Amino acid sequence: MKQYFYISGLPRSGNTLLSTILNQNPDIHSTGHSFLPDLLFSIKNMQYNSDRFKNYPCHNNLNNVYKNIIPNYYKEHNVKYIIERGDWITPFNINVLKKIAPNKVKIVILIRDILEVIKSFLKLCNDNPEFYINKEYNYLDHTTLFTDETETKVDLIMAKDKYINTMLYSIHQLRKNNLLKDFLLIDYNDLVKQPEITLNKIYNYYEIDLFKHSFQNFKEEFKYNDSIFGALMHKVRTDEIKKDDNDIILFENIINKYKHLNNILFQ
Repeated sequence: MKQYFYISGLPRSGNTLLSTILNQNPDIHSTGHSFLPDLLFSIKNMQYNSDRFKNYPCHNNLNNVYKNIIPNYYKEHNVKYIIERGDWITPFNINVLKKIAPNKVKIVILIRDILEVIKSFLKLCNDNPEFYINKEYNYLDHTTLFTDETETKVDLIMAKDKYINTMLYSIHQLRKNNLLKDFLLIDYNDLVKQPEITLNKIYNYYEIDLFKHSFQNFKEEFKYNDSIFGALMHKVRTDEIKKDDNDIILFENIINKYKHLNNILFQ
């Protein structure tokens, strides 16, 4: 019987790299950043807001739909394990997942020093003029700005409507409610520096038999349409696992503004 596990966490923290490595195992299909949590959210939203459903509620029928969404979504993948990457750790999504998951919910949460994440985004800004953060910056009324270009872009990267903030909030809520103990936090730097040890830890957490992975000559797995972001956000080195050099320098005001957020990740 097929089992379903999950990957979530901060962007720029090795999500695509981890899925690429896991997919070397013929028993595993590890996904790209999935649409599935959005689909479930949309159905729940319709349920809560539909006068027709309120008028004639068919909870059992709808529960049958919910419980079959994940198996049906991956029906054509003939493997033992589906490892779904998505926004599963938000309070809403995790509550839905616990109700409808076909087997015990196990989520690997990828984390990374928040200043490194910021620097990775700034590198994308510098290398890609059409990157969405650059476009947002250009759309601003610059006569109203009182911070320099770099700090303003960092504030856009870290804004409340952005994915980094959503993940930080979600991890904070898990800690606050003593739920983080049920999940496995993986530091990006451990994945890059000690890939075999880190993969074994993930396999043991998922309770999957260990597999001998190669950490060189990767096959490029995912066909992302990153043109919507204006930069290749999901490109993985295919020769080896290596932390890319990043010559971005953060000034003290930015460091002081955001470094405390690491307390959420590395308590």
